[in-house]
Amino acid sequence: MRIRFEDVIFWILIAGIIGIVLWMLHGSPSNAGAIVGVGLFVAASELVLWKNMFEIERNTSIGFVKVKSEFKDVKRDLKEIKELVRR
Repeated sequence: MRIRFEDVIFWILIAGIIGIVLWMLHGSPSNAGAIVGVGLFVAASELVLWKNMFEIERNTSIGFVKVKSEFKDVKRDLKEIKELVRR
C-alpha cells in the first residue's frame, strides 16, 4: 500500500491537533484561540476522511454495477443451456 498525499495531510492535521492541545496545556494560547485552532484541524481532518470514504464507496458502487451486468450475462447463458438441455 502506497502512502498518498491525503494520508500525509491527515497525519499532519492530527499532529497539529495534538500540538495545539499540548501547547494549551503548557499555557501559551488563549482558550478561544486554542478552540478555534483545534476546531479547524478537526474539521479539515474530517473532510479528508470523508473524501476517502466517498472514494471507496464510489469504487464499490462501480464494481457492483460491473458485477450486476455480468450476472445478467450468466443468467442469460443459463437460460440458453436449459433450453438446449430440454431439447
